[in-house]
Order: sequence, then C-alpha cells, then structure tokens
Amino acid sequence: MQRRKLVFFSGLDPAVSTRPAFMAYHFASVAHRDGLEAEVRLAGDTVEILKEDGVPDPGSNKRLLDYMNKAVENDLFVSV
Repeated sequence: MQRRKLVFFSGLDPAVSTRPAFMAYHFASVAHRDGLEAEVRLAGDTVEILKEDGVPDPGSNKRLLDYMNKAVENDLFVSV
C-alpha cells in the first residue's frame, strides 16, 4: 500500500491575515487526528507566527494559537 502525506502550506504574512495559517493548522490537525500523515509547511513571512508575539492581536486569534500549541503537543510535523 502506498502512503502519502498531506501537506498544508501557508506563505502569507500574519500581519496581513492569519487566516491561511489558521486553515493550514486546522486541516492538518483534523487529518492528523484521524490518523493521516499530515504536515503544516510555513514559508516566507508566515514564519513570523512562530516568534513571540508573532500573531497579531493574540486575543482575537486565540483559535490559531490553540491549533499551534496542540500541533506541537500532538507531534504534528511543522516545517519552516
């Protein structure tokens, strides 16, 4: 049986919009939780979300921060 990895890619600066990163983490987390091999791939300015205070307005982007933290806790692979 051939296995494949689902890769969810985000490249947009989070200062412009956090939605692409949010969606990448969301879909990768859902796939990972269902036992599929998945990865979040951050490129370009999206890597800014990995820095302290890298998510603009953390209060309104709490779901993204939650996905990011759970991804690390659940061994979801995130590449930069």
